[in-house]
Amino acid sequence: MAMAGMVVSAAVCGIFLIIFVVFYFKSKGLYDEYVEYLDKDEYGLKDFIPIGLAINEIEFFGKLMPLSLRSAMARHNNQVYQKILEIRGPKEAEFYHFIHSGYRMAVGLIAAVGVSVIGAIQTAQGSSDGLMFTGGAVAAFFAVPFLVDSSLKETVEKRRLSIQMEFPEFVNKLTLLVNAGMTISKAWEKIINENKREHILYDEMRYALAEIKAGRPEGIAYEEFARRCHVKEVTKFVSVIVMNLKRGGSEVVPVLREQGRECWEMRKNAAKAIGEQASTKILIPMMIMFLGIVLIVATPAVMSMTSGM
Repeated sequence: MAMAGMVVSAAVCGIFLIIFVVFYFKSKGLYDEYVEYLDKDEYGLKDFIPIGLAINEIEFFGKLMPLSLRSAMARHNNQVYQKILEIRGPKEAEFYHFIHSGYRMAVGLIAAVGVSVIGAIQTAQGSSDGLMFTGGAVAAFFAVPFLVDSSLKETVEKRRLSIQMEFPEFVNKLTLLVNAGMTISKAWEKIINENKREHILYDEMRYALAEIKAGRPEGIAYEEFARRCHVKEVTKFVSVIVMNLKRGGSEVVPVLREQGRECWEMRKNAAKAIGEQASTKILIPMMIMFLGIVLIVATPAVMSMTSGM
C-alpha cells in the first residue's frame, strides 16, 4: 500500500514537473513583448505568464470536455471577459483577457507543482499525508485558476466604490456650470481640464470626450460612459442628460440638483461599505493577537496544572 502511494505521488509530481519544464522551454521568448510592461505588483508571477499562454494554445483539453462542460466554461469565460472589459475598457479588454487567461493557468500549474513536490517528499518519508497533498495538487491545478478569476470581482467592486465616492462632486460642479449658462459638453470638458489627477471616473470622462471630438454622437458617448462605469446612479444621471439633449429642455438644472442629492446619499453608502471592508480586514489581525494573548495567559496555568499532576 505504501509502495503504491509512493508510485502515485511520484507519478503525479513527475507529470506536473514535465508539463512545467516542457512549456517553459516551449514558451521561452515567444511572449516577451506581451509581458514586458506588465505591472509586477498586479501580476506577481508575471514571469511565468508565457507558460500559461503556451498551455492555452493547446486545444486538446477542450476537445476532451463534454459539451455541457464546454458550454459552462464558455459562459464563465464570458463573465470573466465582462469584468475585464469593465476594469480595462474596450480598447485594452482583449489584451488583458488574453494575459489573464495565461496568468490563471500559470498560477494553477505552479500551485500544482509545489503541492505535488511536497506530497512526493511526504510519501517518500512514509507519511500518510503524502497522498492527501498529491490529491490537493490535482485539485489545485483545476481550482486555483477559478480563484484567480474570483479576484476580478473584488477589483470590480473597488472600482465601482471609487466611482461612487467621486461622482457626487462631479455632478455638483456640472450643475453649477450648466446653471451658469454652459452647455453640458462644454461643462464636461471644463471639469476634465481643471482636474489633472488620475481617477477612474475622470479617465472614463476623458474617453467619452475623445469619442465626441472624434465625431461620435454626444448622447451615445454618454450612454457608453454610463455602461463602462456600471453604477446605477451614473446611468440615471446620463439618462437625464441624454433626455435633455433630445428634448432641448431648459429644466435640466433642477433635475441635476436632485440627482446631486441622490448621489451624495450614494456616497454615504459607499463610504459605509468601504468602512465595513476595512473593519473586516482588521478583524483577522485582531483575532491573531487575541489568540496570542490567550496563549500567553493560559500557558503558565496549564504548565502548573500538568506539573502538579
